[in-house]
Amino acid sequence: MKPSLFYTVVLVMTLGAAYNIWEYRNTLIPVSDLEAMKTIPAPADHSTIKSFAMDKYEVTHGKFWRFDNSHKFKTGLEDFPVVGVSWFQANAYAKWAGKRLPTVAEWEYAKTARKSEFTPWDGLEPKPLMIGPDDLHLVRVGKYWRDRTPFGIVDMSGNAWEWTADTLRLADGTLAAIIKGGFVVEGNELHYSQTTDSDTVAVDAHLQHVGFRCIRDK
Repeated sequence: MKPSLFYTVVLVMTLGAAYNIWEYRNTLIPVSDLEAMKTIPAPADHSTIKSFAMDKYEVTHGKFWRFDNSHKFKTGLEDFPVVGVSWFQANAYAKWAGKRLPTVAEWEYAKTARKSEFTPWDGLEPKPLMIGPDDLHLVRVGKYWRDRTPFGIVDMSGNAWEWTADTLRLADGTLAAIIKGGFVVEGNELHYSQTTDSDTVAVDAHLQHVGFRCIRDK
């Protein structure tokens, strides 16, 4: 092997190892201390979706507390997704952070957009998670490595449901927003949701299974 080729191979392997260590550390150090986003390129079909960066993790209690220190949560849940916040509060946090809530189209595209790498759900059946009667229906963000999109965004098939920017009027006149991507609870099982799964929640509701993540325009 030529010396130049040898050093190139060593450099590539070193950079790859460094990246893997960085990704690994990001699952161990407090998520509340991270500003981790993943770039989602514009689709090639010339749709109206433009490139944007999306939070790798759902916004946590710890991060939300930095925005609103009156926010209350149990000790030990700093890196769990923030829930119990209204659509208005989620929008306020996003604005404070220099971001915004994703539209439904952006959210769904971020979950399905692909690049040339293996995604853990490829060829695998997402099996439900078993929970006890006293277990939380939420977990630390990023806990389940299989729930990761091809671009490295986690918890888009489980954990908290997520507010989107899209709203509509229900039959009774209530203004509601569309939520996406949380666990579906059936008895003592948590099932992963599909890309097309969604629900509507009143924008002023404070539900213990609804949180959010943000995006930033590129």
